[in-house]
Amino acid sequence: MSPLDDDLTTEEYEKLHEAFEALGASTKLVCLFFTADPENGIHAIHRGDAHLEPDRTFTWLYSEQLPVAAQPLE
Repeated sequence: MSPLDDDLTTEEYEKLHEAFEALGASTKLVCLFFTADPENGIHAIHRGDAHLEPDRTFTWLYSEQLPVAAQPLE
């Protein structure tokens, strides 16, 4: 993985990058991913188990869609 240009990185990004490097390829990740917009809130949400590969890509071992709670009308 090549580093980002200096104008695209922040101190917080660098700290997160170091933390993920320390996790290593044997760490199991549980990820939540979703789509949303400001007017309608969350459209869909999924969870999944991912494995960080030595080449720094992810292999998805499992994923499932989770129910989205209805937004109350204001």
